[in-house]
Amino acid sequence: MTTKKKRLSLDVDADFQQRLKDVAASKGVSMRRYCEDAIDNALAQDEAKGKRDKRPAHEVFAELRQKYFGDKILPGNSADMIREARAIRDAQMAEW
Repeated sequence: MTTKKKRLSLDVDADFQQRLKDVAASKGVSMRRYCEDAIDNALAQDEAKGKRDKRPAHEVFAELRQKYFGDKILPGNSADMIREARAIRDAQMAEW
């Protein structure tokens, strides 16, 4: 049985990509394998330190909303705010 995979894209500058390529080649692995291993190691370390909140995301967000806004109901549609924030972020990333 095969595991379903999800795609993750990273935009990196040319110097970073070349460094990654060089180090991966020196270890005899693909850049993909090198990145997967590096991310897996970092995740394992963070999980071991208890940095990962194991609660469902909606519970974490509800707690943060209560902490910062209390019982205040924010105006507007949160989905629209998220779309606007993403558009701003995407425009900023395109400038890099």
